[in-house]
Amino acid sequence: MPNNDRVSERYYGQINSEDSHEATRSRIHWICAQASGSRVLDVGCSQGIASILLAREGFSVTGIDLDAASLRFARAELARESKPVRDQIAFQLASILDFEAGEHRFDTVILGEILEHFAHPGRLIARASGLLARGGKLIVTVPYGYHPYHDHKQTFYAGSLSRLLYPKFRECALEVRHKYLCYAGVKRGRPASPPAPGADRLRRWMELDEAEFLRIEQEQQRRMNQRKAALDRAAARLKQFEERGE
Repeated sequence: MPNNDRVSERYYGQINSEDSHEATRSRIHWICAQASGSRVLDVGCSQGIASILLAREGFSVTGIDLDAASLRFARAELARESKPVRDQIAFQLASILDFEAGEHRFDTVILGEILEHFAHPGRLIARASGLLARGGKLIVTVPYGYHPYHDHKQTFYAGSLSRLLYPKFRECALEVRHKYLCYAGVKRGRPASPPAPGADRLRRWMELDEAEFLRIEQEQQRRMNQRKAALDRAAARLKQFEERGE
């Protein structure tokens, strides 16, 4: 079953809510701001929005995805761009696990909402590291915490994502944006064994988690207040009907 995330349509506000539109824009812009070097591999590129935005800024981008319909959409969007932008992008139907890069290596690899779909995400991390040039950058976004979806096989919090990526990458950015963990790290010269997290790292993870837990609780309280207000209005109308004998 295809994931059909329709990220480009959400980015432009053509589907879903205003909140979803703003969250998608924020996440895509963060990804693009983290890209470095000149050659980018966008894994799970979907409808191609991040690839196209990066190509507009002069990056040479290869976008790969397993969903043919999403790639058709991406190519149709790319056809509307200027020739200099079109020349900067190649979209391919491929998986990162069997993608053939030849002798070339990338300066940046993007894994946008990919890791949560794999029971063995370490295989993707190792493959991404192998496709990166020396000192290259990995950019990862995943849902923060529990997101009920039929194909999600992993749940990530600040500490669990950092520990997964530590052996291959040196963390340079980690934050939460609109219910998504956003990570950027630089490829290590040699793999490292995850150390016991020190006080500073534990404090940082706790601060990220506590801030997001607070936001979630506040959002739940806001929704509960809205539901209560709606129920109170419905009860008041029902009482009016009963008093009128209707």
